[in-house]
Amino acid sequence: MLTNTQHRGYFLYHSIGMYPGKEQDMTDAAAEFSEIWSAANDKQWGYVLQKRQDFIDYWRRIINAPKGSTTTCENVTDGMHKLIRSLPEGSLCGKRVLVSGDCFPSLHFLLAGLAPKMGFTLDTVPLTEGKSWVEAEDFIARWGRDVGLTVLTWVTSTASARVDLTPLVAHGREMGSIIGVDITQAAGLIPFDVMNPKVDFVISTSLKWICGTPGAGILYVDKALALNLTPEGRGWFAQNNPFSWDFNKFEYAPDIRRFDSGTPGSVAAITSLPALRWHSEQKHEEMAAWNRQLVDKIIARADILDLPLHSPRDAEKRGGSVMLRFPDKAEAAAIVGALGVEGLSVDFRGQLLRLSPGNMTGAETIDTVFDMTAEVLNRRRRRFAGHCFAGHGLAGHGLQKITSAGQQAAPMSSTDLLGSLGPMLLSGEIRVVDCTAVLGPETPILHLPIDFAKNTPKVEIHSISNYDADGPFFAWNWLKLGEHSGTHFDAPHHWISGKDFEDGYTDTLDVQRLMAPVNVIDCSKDCAKDPDFLLTAEHVKVWEVEYGNINPGEWVVMRSDWDARSDNEKLFLNEDPNPHEDGSHSPGPTTECMDYLLSKGIVGWGSQCIGTDAGMAGKFSPPYPAHNYLHRDNCFGLASLTNLDQLPPKGAILIAAPLKIENGTGSPIRALALVAQQQE
Repeated sequence: MLTNTQHRGYFLYHSIGMYPGKEQDMTDAAAEFSEIWSAANDKQWGYVLQKRQDFIDYWRRIINAPKGSTTTCENVTDGMHKLIRSLPEGSLCGKRVLVSGDCFPSLHFLLAGLAPKMGFTLDTVPLTEGKSWVEAEDFIARWGRDVGLTVLTWVTSTASARVDLTPLVAHGREMGSIIGVDITQAAGLIPFDVMNPKVDFVISTSLKWICGTPGAGILYVDKALALNLTPEGRGWFAQNNPFSWDFNKFEYAPDIRRFDSGTPGSVAAITSLPALRWHSEQKHEEMAAWNRQLVDKIIARADILDLPLHSPRDAEKRGGSVMLRFPDKAEAAAIVGALGVEGLSVDFRGQLLRLSPGNMTGAETIDTVFDMTAEVLNRRRRRFAGHCFAGHGLAGHGLQKITSAGQQAAPMSSTDLLGSLGPMLLSGEIRVVDCTAVLGPETPILHLPIDFAKNTPKVEIHSISNYDADGPFFAWNWLKLGEHSGTHFDAPHHWISGKDFEDGYTDTLDVQRLMAPVNVIDCSKDCAKDPDFLLTAEHVKVWEVEYGNINPGEWVVMRSDWDARSDNEKLFLNEDPNPHEDGSHSPGPTTECMDYLLSKGIVGWGSQCIGTDAGMAGKFSPPYPAHNYLHRDNCFGLASLTNLDQLPPKGAILIAAPLKIENGTGSPIRALALVAQQQE
C-alpha cells in the first residue's frame, strides 16, 4: 500500500482529522508525559491535572461554554450515559425520550437498553419520506409535552445533514424537555455555541475535525441543571475537595466536577492537546470555506458519473462530509479498496461512499478519485462473463483467424472457435492439466482452534459393494467429507460477507463464470525462502508490466508450489508450534492485494495452500481478506490447487466447477486447465 505522506488524498475527516505536523506533535506530547510520569519525584499529578484542565479550556472556547460546565468523558456514549443516569430518580418514568432515526447508532443502543430500566419509552422519529435524513418539522411534529428528554443530532453521520437548532430548541423549551445535542460530526469545523440557542447538555469527541485522539470526549452540562443532577459514578474527584475522605461526609462539587468520579484518565486529553492548540490558531472561516469548496467539487464530479447524492446539496443544510450512493455495498467497497491501494483514503458504510475533505486535502486529488472510480466501475461492470455478449462474435475480444502467411483474416466466430477446439484437444495441441489433489483419508484438512469453531471431519471413503455379496457386478463407495475438503471451491455464501447473494450458493451460481482465462503469478521462489510470504498489490503491478493486464472476469492464482507438501499434512498445514498461537505459516495475499485484484473485476482467486488466505491472515485488518473481500464481491475462491507450475503466466483457461449441492457453500472440485502445448 502506498503511504499518503502528503495527506492530500485524505478524505476521512469524519473519522480521524489531520493537520500539518500531527505525528510529531503527538510523539512529543506522549514523550513529555512519559518523561514526567516516570520521574522519581512528586510533580506528576500537578502536571497531569493541569494538562487535563488545558484540554477542557480549549474545548470551552470551541463551544463557548462558561467555566465549571465542561468535563472529560471517554466518548459520546459514555457522556450520554453519565448524563441520563444522573437525572433525579423517576424523572423520566412514563415519559418519552425522543431521538431521530439518523442519530448515532451507539446512542440508540444505549438508550434502548436504559428504557426498561428507567421506565421511559424510546421514540425514534423515522427518516423523512424521500430523504436520507429527518427534517426538523417532522421531528417537531413528534415532540409533545410528554417528551422528558431529547438528543438532537446536529449533523448526521449517515448523510451529513445539518439541522437548524434554533426552532428545535425553541419548541423544546415550550414542551419543557431536557435538550441535549450531539455535535460530534461538525465540532471544530462549523461554529457551535452552547448559549445560542441555549441547550442543556452537549456531547462530543475530539476526533474528526478537532484532529484529536480516541478516548478524549467531552460533556457539557448547563450549570443550573448540573446542580440538580447526581451522577451514579461518584468518587473522590466528584467532590469540591477531593481530599475530603470522611465516609459520611461525601458532597458533590457545585459544578461539572460532580461528573468526574474517581481519578480521571488524562492521557487521551494530553495527546489531544497539540491538535486543540493547532485548531485554536487557525482561521476557522477559511477552514470551513475550503471544506465547502471541496465538497461542492465532489458533488459536481459525482453528478457527472450519475452517482446519487445521499447528502443535502445545499451547503447551509450540510456538515463537512458528503455521502454518495453506489449500486450496492460490494461496489462501494471495491472503490474504497482500489483508491486505498493508490494512497487515497475514503471509506464506506453499506452502499454509501463517504468523503470528508479537510484542511490538508488537495483539490486535484478529487479528480484522481473520480477518474479512478469511473475506471473501476467500468471494469467491474464487465466482470460477469457472458453478460456483455451483443451478437458480434469474438472480434471485440481480439480473437481473429490468422492465415498461413501470418496475415489477419476474418474475425473468428464462436462457432469457429469451438470447431477448432475439439481437434486441438484430440491432437494434443491443447493439453488438459489436472490442477487437483487426490481426495482421500490422507487429504490435509484445515484445523481451526477448538474454542473458535467446529472443524471439518477428515475424509472417509466407505465401500458399498466391491463385486461381492453386496453388489456382485459392481463396485461403489459412499463418502463422508466436508464441502471445503481437498482441492475445493468457496462459494460466496461460505463467508458472512457473501451471505446475502441469492446466486451465492453452489446450486444457484452463474456457471458461465466458472470457466475463464487464468493469470498465474509465480511466487514459488519467494515462498521457498519465506513460508509467510505475502503477495502485495505492488507485486501484482510489476507482474502486469511483464505479462499484461489482468482483465475483468478472469481468474488469478498464486503459484507457491505448496502442493509439493501435500503428501505430508504437518508440512502442508505448517501450523505454528506455539499452542497459544492461532494460525499457520503459509503464503497468501495482503489486504491491499485483494483490494487491487477486485478493482480489476476478477472472477476469483486461487491458492495452492489449505485456504485462500495466508496462514496468519487472522491477524490482518480486516481478518482473512481473501475470504472477506472475495465473497463480499460475489466472487469465488479456490484452495489446494496443484500443478500450477505447468501453467503459463497468461494464456491458459481454468475450469473450476463445484458440485451442484443444494444451498452449498462450497465443494471439492476437479480443477482443470487448458494449456496450449507450444507454451510449455
